[in-house]
Amino acid sequence: MKYSILLLLISSDVFAQRDLDTVKIRPVKIKENIYMLKGAGGNIGLITGKDGNLIIDDQFAPLSEKIKAAVQSLDKGAIKYLINTHVHGDHTGSNENFKKDGVTIIAHEQVRNRMMKEQKNDGEPATPPRDPSAWPVVTFDDHIMLHINNEDLEVFHFNFKSHTDGDAIIHFKNANVYHMGDMYVRYGYPYIDMNNGGSVNGFIKVLDLALARMDDKAVIIPGHGELATKADVKIFRDKLADIRDQVAAALKKGKKPEEIPALGITDKYDADWGKGFLKGKDFVMMIAEELKGK
Repeated sequence: MKYSILLLLISSDVFAQRDLDTVKIRPVKIKENIYMLKGAGGNIGLITGKDGNLIIDDQFAPLSEKIKAAVQSLDKGAIKYLINTHVHGDHTGSNENFKKDGVTIIAHEQVRNRMMKEQKNDGEPATPPRDPSAWPVVTFDDHIMLHINNEDLEVFHFNFKSHTDGDAIIHFKNANVYHMGDMYVRYGYPYIDMNNGGSVNGFIKVLDLALARMDDKAVIIPGHGELATKADVKIFRDKLADIRDQVAAALKKGKKPEEIPALGITDKYDADWGKGFLKGKDFVMMIAEELKGK
């Protein structure tokens, strides 16, 4: 399978046009003035208050007015800040529309870098750069703090290639809430976007570092799916590491990457993780392609 096609499915306007007229943006209250907004695409984090509203990720461009309306239903103040957790279009698709409204977009420096450049993926037609109005205007390397609405938001990047090479995790320190972006998802096998700097080894390292920061009472906003706990993230991490380790062991024994899918490595996980767009055999093949020669 060509993984650029998978990326197209999760981040392009083709996917974005799927029945978006019928999509409703549904707020889920977490604590006080902190919410998760569900719709189509990545989950949106929201903090409201007198300092202005801040959102994390913004789904697809055709949903921007619905997103604004959902925020306004909770707080009449303006959206002032937008944090992108990573570059994918199902998390950044409304950037242009929000920037036109005067919203300040914040992201890791690699998100801006990748938006500025043509993307070339596995022999597929190149994807042109994003319009400059989509580019973040405030970028950071490993860490930035925002202090808004009586909350301290720690936005951090662990300097490992993981889901992509520009993933941010956002910690609402006072409320003990984490927005994980696609570093933690609940739709099935996680997509590791190697064309945008992703790595299974880095993915696991970042999960280990994030878990070390969390306590058992932390509330987790996943990139996709319902609210979760630290225990859920730990299970996710352990499954990912188990699959990685089995693929690595098979390669060490001389198996070729194309032979890995027939080994049944993911059979025990397919009932749970096989419901997403990425199937177990494709997932192990993706990992094998990365690990071969290491």
